[in-house]
Amino acid sequence: MTDPDRPSKGDREVSQSNGPPGGKGPSRRTFLKSSVVTGALAFGVGTGALGSASASIPTPRLHRDGNLIKDPDGNTVTLRGVNIADPKRINETAQARGMTATQVIDMLTDESNGWYPRMIRVPVQPVDIGEYEPGSGPPVPAFNESELESYLTDHLDEVVERCADRGVYCIIDYHRHRDVQWAEGQDGPVNTDLQDEVDLFWDTVAPRYADQSHVLYEVYNEPTEPGMWEDPTTTQWVADIWQLWLEMAQPWVDTIRSHADNLILMGSPSWTQSPEGALVEEFDGEDIAYTYHIYPGHNSSRNQDWEDASTNGEGVAGVYEQAPLFVTEFGWEENGGQYIGGTDDFGTAFLEFLEKSEAIHWTAWCADPVWRPVMFSRPFADNADDSIGDPYNGSVPEACSDPPCEWELTTGSGAMGDDVKAALEQYRNDGLPGEGTGGGGDDGGDDEDITPPTMPSSLSVQSTTETSVEVAWSASTDSGGSGLDSYVVSVDGSPDQTVPAGTTSATTDGLTAATTYEIGVSAVDAAGNESATATVQATTVAADDGEGGDDEDESDDEPPADALVVNDYDSDPAWSSNRNDLGQWCGAGSFENGGGEVQDGAVVLEYDNGGWFVEQIGQDVSEYSSVVLEVSGANGGEEDEFLFDMGGARDLLANVTDDSISTSSSTVEVDFESAGIDPSAGGLSVRLNFWQGGTSTLEIEEIRLQ
Repeated sequence: MTDPDRPSKGDREVSQSNGPPGGKGPSRRTFLKSSVVTGALAFGVGTGALGSASASIPTPRLHRDGNLIKDPDGNTVTLRGVNIADPKRINETAQARGMTATQVIDMLTDESNGWYPRMIRVPVQPVDIGEYEPGSGPPVPAFNESELESYLTDHLDEVVERCADRGVYCIIDYHRHRDVQWAEGQDGPVNTDLQDEVDLFWDTVAPRYADQSHVLYEVYNEPTEPGMWEDPTTTQWVADIWQLWLEMAQPWVDTIRSHADNLILMGSPSWTQSPEGALVEEFDGEDIAYTYHIYPGHNSSRNQDWEDASTNGEGVAGVYEQAPLFVTEFGWEENGGQYIGGTDDFGTAFLEFLEKSEAIHWTAWCADPVWRPVMFSRPFADNADDSIGDPYNGSVPEACSDPPCEWELTTGSGAMGDDVKAALEQYRNDGLPGEGTGGGGDDGGDDEDITPPTMPSSLSVQSTTETSVEVAWSASTDSGGSGLDSYVVSVDGSPDQTVPAGTTSATTDGLTAATTYEIGVSAVDAAGNESATATVQATTVAADDGEGGDDEDESDDEPPADALVVNDYDSDPAWSSNRNDLGQWCGAGSFENGGGEVQDGAVVLEYDNGGWFVEQIGQDVSEYSSVVLEVSGANGGEEDEFLFDMGGARDLLANVTDDSISTSSSTVEVDFESAGIDPSAGGLSVRLNFWQGGTSTLEIEEIRLQ
């Protein structure tokens, strides 16, 4: 594969070209270039404009309905807006940039100055969390939990709050891209160190803003290589890469969903230029949309055909007819470089493309005078074309001693600032949400919320033991204005426990063996309104009286006393918690039964040429010599139908063990030395991949090391 087309942008604070502007004439999109360019449109903000009235809209929690985004009242919503730079980078370079991050938000939402974004994308860069030198991708992992907490407390919290105050949606974008591959090659394995870094981020961030209805989560900015450089709907090797990407990123989705119901935006390999992978198979979960990034220098842009995915895999193949599409990066700047360099010939045509469907949403890159392509310049700087320094390992020049200082909007046929601003004004009343639930602040109204949430749906029993029952359900919604608060779980009509909104499973303990119970779940909003109760019958497992078996034979089946149990699927911890007996992450997805389900002490995986399964170990296990699966299959012989991946060994299970899977419980042992597994390696996981053409059902009762 050749080095792919990709834009030079992000945290590259490089000098702008001093070349000639190249004839700034009127755009073909004349309705966006009216005489107001010479007035308010020509400037970002004066020093006295901050804090003026915002063009606020309601920001209720959004959800996906087919290919559309809708509010709780069923209104179709289409969001348009801009990107800003990383808020920590803005704050740390404010004396050179001219503004702090919250001042940028105030400026961009100032209705009196003609600004009408309905969504602001906030890139959160690992290079800034960990304070590395700008200009390249940081190592993996790039930060620890303490550094992340400091970043959120000192920089991101106030930006999220300011977006709520100003009445705009806020995309929190985990902005990693260059200098790291998400998998070693087209056949994997996936980068588990990177997987852990991103999981740490979302395990921290997702619950923090779970109650903020105006916040959306963009899981990973731009996965790089291996890339999808042809159409995955017609080319199998490209579809296989998408399946590998599902294996890589589904755990992040599951982590977010274990904490929060916020809308999720998913990128794609090849720098998020291939959202059409969703046409092959979508991620498992509710309320997931897909993202797309494109710039003038890419092949599809040169052809002005952003539909055709056969052109280096860069078109969208009409994916927005199946799923919502968020174009979270596009832009142009004359003389800006190989990929971002362009004029209104690109910009006008692409802005028109973006309006072809109400399922397409967008944020232009970038409402900043430094990150390119730029929408602003810094007229207060002596040499406005220069980079603005290294805030973490060097120095930052002072050009603005008392922020805010005025930014000037870029205009003309080689600039994007005026076009984007005018488009936002043009569509300011299009696709707006209704009142619904506000973004976490005071909605300014006095109406009492008397509307209860919807009743939890799809309530089902996930597993039972002698003394416990685990149930799961689909999330409720609340259209009354106060927001979903919690779920009440009851047993035979009496409340048993309360779990927070964002949690859709619970385990009830202390029950009697061989007894049938009615488990109920109701939803409660912040105003105290309670929904109707969904109920399901569950019978606990009969107690084992210890009679009737051959004690000697049973003892022979027991694992060694010093075995390390990775997961025995006994509902403690619950499978739905995505934690195993080691306290490490576990999960599955893309199976016929979704993420698998635990039944009678075994995780059940129904597959039809698809599915991934992961049990992370995450510790030195050099004292052990093998991994053992207690497993059975619906047909028997399933060891020939899925890949086993652990510690450098990646092959069909049949090729790394002498044992076979039968229709009854059987022991399958993989010897570390024979399989080439290094047990002392860090970040070990047991991974199973079911995209090998087989169809069956697998039941795993236990995974252990011995």
